[in-house]
Amino acid sequence: MTSELDTFDCRVTLPGWRLHIASLSANDRDLGNVMDLATRGAVNALRRLRTASEPLAHPALAVIREHLSRLDIDPGETPPCSEILIERIISRGAIDRGCLGWEFLSLLTAKSCAPWTALDRRHLKPPLTFRLGESGELLRHAAGELDCTGLPVLADDAGVKASPWTLGPPEALQDASDVVFVCYLPRELFREIGPKSHVGRAIWMTWAYRFVFERTCSYRAVES
Repeated sequence: MTSELDTFDCRVTLPGWRLHIASLSANDRDLGNVMDLATRGAVNALRRLRTASEPLAHPALAVIREHLSRLDIDPGETPPCSEILIERIISRGAIDRGCLGWEFLSLLTAKSCAPWTALDRRHLKPPLTFRLGESGELLRHAAGELDCTGLPVLADDAGVKASPWTLGPPEALQDASDVVFVCYLPRELFREIGPKSHVGRAIWMTWAYRFVFERTCSYRAVES
């Protein structure tokens, strides 16, 4: 593994956004029933958020939707990936099992209600950039392809890799032992949500991964 993959940065070019990146490696150990307990607790926490008038009663969801509207994005047509995954978990009454990376992603999303994506670190060509998608850029995901034009996306030197609006298929993480988890948040929500704490608690609770590195990346103006 190259040192670059252990320390890579992410340039955030969109004002008002902050990303948290956690690069983790899977522990080679028997997890026993710890993932069962962790995922069951996450599902129960989501059930407690339900009310008669608001299925997803969490302040983060409303703020993220408002932030989308500022970018002229209709969150009804292009909901954040957190909502997509949460609805999937609630409708099934469980987290999809059998892929550690996907289980951990689901755990982080369910506990924080924030948009997270997970990437196989072997397929990244850093540095990363969080920017608006350009004309003709497409992102493959579970439901097909998303036209990324004008949407905030996460890209590396090879092109668009993820976005706060799409979920990759679980099988993309099936044999990935080195995984990068990325949380996308409006700046005003970052301290309230505390993605670093969610990663730390999930690791402490499950012992599923160990840290390679993590960092928070804030907006930096593009140099002229």
